[in-house]
Formats: sequence, structure tokens, C-alpha cells
Amino acid sequence: MLLHQQLKKYWLKTQNNARKEAKLKNEALAIAEKLANKKISIGAKTSTLGKIFGSVNTIQLAEAINKKGFEIDRKQILMPEDHIKEVGTYSAKVKLHKEVIIEIEFEVVAE
Repeated sequence: MLLHQQLKKYWLKTQNNARKEAKLKNEALAIAEKLANKKISIGAKTSTLGKIFGSVNTIQLAEAINKKGFEIDRKQILMPEDHIKEVGTYSAKVKLHKEVIIEIEFEVVAE
């Protein structure tokens, strides 16, 4: 009888975890759909040749995304290059959930 109660408790716990996980994934999918259509641009001080003074990294990209109304942490962003040092169009991956990773394009423009 005791074993049956323990198994039932365990089963209910795993069911609740599965529901929570599914809810988080669905929320991430909804955010991904909205974020995929956003144009993101990051302003940077540049030289006349288009070289950036300093660099653009995940911190600036996260701030630009957050200004669009999303809550993205810089640790969720994977950039192919650690630091961007020229103006142009780039892409990065944003991990919204362990199963939801989207690729977004962003533009670095001269201020």
C-alpha cells in the first residue's frame, strides 16, 4: 500500500513537471514567433571607414531586443563572433528554451 502511494505521488509530480515544461515551451514558441519579425538595430560610434570604436557584443544586442519589449538575457544569445567591430548586418541565435532556439538578424549602424 505504501509503495502504491509513493508511485502515485511520483507519477503526479512527473505529470505536473511535464505540464509546466510544455507551458514554458509554448511561451517560448510564442516569443520566438514575435521576435522573428522584429527589425533590430544597434547604434555605434564609428570612424569614417565604418570601423566601430570599441565593439558590439551580446550585452548591446540584449539591450536592443529588450527595448522592443522582450525580456532576453545576454546569456541566452549566441553570436558567431564574440565582438563585432564593423557596421553591417549580422545574425545571432537566441535560446528561449532548451528546445526553442531561433536565429535573428540585426544591423549595426553608425550613430
